[in-house]
Amino acid sequence: MYNSISAILIWSEDYKKLADWYQEKFGFETIEELNHPDDTGRALRVGTSYLWIGRHSEVHGKNQDPFRIMFNIAVDSVETSFKDLQSKGVRFIAEPFKAPLSEKYFATMEDLDGNTVQLIGQK
Repeated sequence: MYNSISAILIWSEDYKKLADWYQEKFGFETIEELNHPDDTGRALRVGTSYLWIGRHSEVHGKNQDPFRIMFNIAVDSVETSFKDLQSKGVRFIAEPFKAPLSEKYFATMEDLDGNTVQLIGQK
């Protein structure tokens, strides 16, 4: 009955700046951009997933509770991606580390609005 999560939505006071950041740092492709009074934002392709970064009237400034929701971006090598993103000025909260109960590695970062994002993959 429930097939998949169709999209991840990130709301921002300055959605263009945040969407530009994701595109500059990760190279995500724009799928669509809407500029309607009731629906404004940009959709980015992340592999087979859909990342929507949009404007919301109730969102102002940086995220005050950045660990409440976190999403992972799957990568081939966490260490390689970590070094690439770090060279582009991405602020990491946690450098690459091995998960305690699996063979996966993670690295945790913060986007421009203070949202928490993790890389997940092999070392």
